[in-house]
Amino acid sequence: MKKIRYSQFAAMNMIYNKYSFGYFLDSMERLQIKNFELWTGAPHISPITESLRVTGGVRREVQKRGMHIVCVTPEQVMYPYNIAAPDRKLRDASLAYFRENIHMTAELGADKMLCCAGWGNYDEDPGEAWKRSVDGLWQMVETARKDGVMLAFEILNRTESNLVYDFATTKKMMEAISDPLLGLCVDTVPVRLEGNTLEDYFAEFGKRICHVHLTDGDPMGHVPCGKGTHPVREHLKALETYDYTGYITLEIGDTSESERPEEATAFGFATVRNYVNQ
Repeated sequence: MKKIRYSQFAAMNMIYNKYSFGYFLDSMERLQIKNFELWTGAPHISPITESLRVTGGVRREVQKRGMHIVCVTPEQVMYPYNIAAPDRKLRDASLAYFRENIHMTAELGADKMLCCAGWGNYDEDPGEAWKRSVDGLWQMVETARKDGVMLAFEILNRTESNLVYDFATTKKMMEAISDPLLGLCVDTVPVRLEGNTLEDYFAEFGKRICHVHLTDGDPMGHVPCGKGTHPVREHLKALETYDYTGYITLEIGDTSESERPEEATAFGFATVRNYVNQ
């Protein structure tokens, strides 16, 4: 059984979205955090507004500061980014957006990009939306293959998707996309919402789990670890039981933390440092 190392934890810039990207990088230096997951949304770096030349500049700046992008995460839980959208133009535009994000991931020197199933209209046949999602993911896998990038497929919750939101639907999708370039990102919020544990997921998916979002809530919320009711210590023990060696992003998304993102990030890292040291 391998102990979880503090160096496996990563921050995320999403909660800093009311601040500039430069402020986020400065904050990481103040907190002495080297790893971060890059959310590609405005006003930070985004394939909608930035060229690959600008992306290369970001890569150099991150490297100059001795930092490491562990995963690139495009905005994708709200319109207009939905690979399962019933509207053909919207779906095509969404797939083009994700292709650009895959190219950006490669240009940034990151090896993983996070993706999701999208969602269908809740008043349509979910089987049709499922087909569109699977087809879209296969298209993304082929783009990722050309660019040398791995996709980390994330389970969502029922308020975000009617396609993949629990253990059974996650298993169905992982069986549908049986390619080594599609791994699994497990987020502890939907796991907790369903009443399951990280051990349940590792027992089933094993090494296909390539990324983890460790967060807290009641059980929803995505607040810093230590501020909710999630069994953070038990989550970490499960990772150790299954010898998990990948990165663990402390994903903070609750808007109540958006005015003081550095304070929220520091709180979450102090919580896991205490658990890891014990």
